[in-house]
Amino acid sequence: MHRAFTYVGVWLVATTAAVTVTWLGVRDIIQDAVFDQPVPKSARPVVTPPSLPLPPPGTAPSTTVDTPDAEPVPEAEDVDDVRTFELDGGTAVLAVRPEEAELISATPRRGYTVQTWEHPDGWLRVEFTASEDASTLIATWHAGPTTVEIFEH
Repeated sequence: MHRAFTYVGVWLVATTAAVTVTWLGVRDIIQDAVFDQPVPKSARPVVTPPSLPLPPPGTAPSTTVDTPDAEPVPEAEDVDDVRTFELDGGTAVLAVRPEEAELISATPRRGYTVQTWEHPDGWLRVEFTASEDASTLIATWHAGPTTVEIFEH
């Protein structure tokens, strides 16, 4: 009887170790595949201005699409079209080029927090969140000229 318990104990420890090692090896891959969210970029400074008002309650969701002007952008590498986007949750400032966009700043309104993502596949996302409200800006340039979409929800 003692020998049977020893075998079961060894089997249990070996199985637990194998499952743990397997999970540690695949959890990041599974999480990226399921949630498709890149790691937030934490190097951006975030300032919370104390004097900005909260958005009015009961604001209806809206979607706005902003596309680059039809005028050609000069070829110089240092020329950016700096644009400011006012969302219900805060202000995002982007340097926009036809082939890419770069986040300059993301400043949440009072009561909101901000989280940003930049992905090498050609998109970035800025999300301002409060308890039940969210404002999201998504800039994409992977399938053509840079476009910016704003979602208030």
